[in-house]
Amino acid sequence: MDIIGGFLDKKLITNHNTRKTYRCNINKFFNIINKDINTYFKQKPEKIEKDLETVFLRLKDEHNTSLIVLKTIFNSVKQFMFTIDKRTKTLDFWDTLKARTRNASPVSDDETPNNKDIKKILQHGNTRARAMFLIQASTGCRIGELIALYPDDIKLNENPVRVTFNKTFDYTKPDKTKLFTKNKSKHDAFLTQEAVESYKAYMKERTMLYKKSLRTIPERYRPVKITGNKELDEKNLDEYVKQEKRIFPITDNTARLIWFNMVKKTDLYNRDSNTNRLTVHPHCLRKFFRSYLKNVDLAEHLMGHGGYLTSYRDMKKEDLGKEFMKYAKNVTIFGSTVDSERLNSMQDQLNERNKKIEDLISRIDKLETLNELLEVKSNQSKLKQELQKLKEK
Repeated sequence: MDIIGGFLDKKLITNHNTRKTYRCNINKFFNIINKDINTYFKQKPEKIEKDLETVFLRLKDEHNTSLIVLKTIFNSVKQFMFTIDKRTKTLDFWDTLKARTRNASPVSDDETPNNKDIKKILQHGNTRARAMFLIQASTGCRIGELIALYPDDIKLNENPVRVTFNKTFDYTKPDKTKLFTKNKSKHDAFLTQEAVESYKAYMKERTMLYKKSLRTIPERYRPVKITGNKELDEKNLDEYVKQEKRIFPITDNTARLIWFNMVKKTDLYNRDSNTNRLTVHPHCLRKFFRSYLKNVDLAEHLMGHGGYLTSYRDMKKEDLGKEFMKYAKNVTIFGSTVDSERLNSMQDQLNERNKKIEDLISRIDKLETLNELLEVKSNQSKLKQELQKLKEK
């Protein structure tokens, strides 16, 4: 009997990675105490509390586990125990754990890159890498949301170009995506002009790049299973391309690897001394967007944190787009972006100048016509004078 699987189903936890994390944390607890999970809850709550204390101290002292990781592990264990045995809710350990982990913070040092840093990194990427991470820098989206995008999610006919995030990556699904995002909702964001141009350039090469990657990625990551001949001939490759709906048909790990390979070629490459994690990772682009847009409220809203603020929740999409364009230059990496209001103002000035030029041309035409009339009248007057002289003779 899979008691952990039953717990996850009962808690309606469906995300593959979340289920995997819960299962790993719960198994870690039972492996340390070396007890059978199926018979464990037949004992008294006092013994369970003693085991919780033992595991906490062993992980902290012997394994040097950080407080934030301990908090994550015991949150999984707590939810599992509460579901299986209601008696565990009254254990004093949970209050002690809360007090001990109250100031828990990430152990790894993260660095929020600025525009110059991101430019330095993306200079080492191909068209796909630039398109991916310029979209992420322009929207503050998560990796899973980025690689779950369909072409229909990017509204190229709008100005500024709007992106709808309503899915996240899940390789266990047939189309490798799952509704909805991490917050169980959908949200809109907008692209800078350079992100749009990079996206268009990548789409011209997408088929070629995808066919190339299909020869190396495991079959479980492909969108469909080709029956019959399993050799990846041109016919099969075309079938895979036809079936794959995602803009970026890669996994989240591949996206991180692409980023890693670019960072490694720069002087920004650095690993945390405690965790060995890359200090500038793709999620830092989300932090970049929030920090550098220069409007935290708007950034939070566009990142999908709808409950954070109410001022933008009921704003029309076109007005929200205009608001974004006021700050778009702050999250532009390779060049400056002219905001829509300034562009409209310049267009109005140009139209006004054209109108003045047309008026001047019209006036000049009238003057030329008037001069011609005056010249005709002058000639008529001269003729009359000459006729008069002839008559007098």
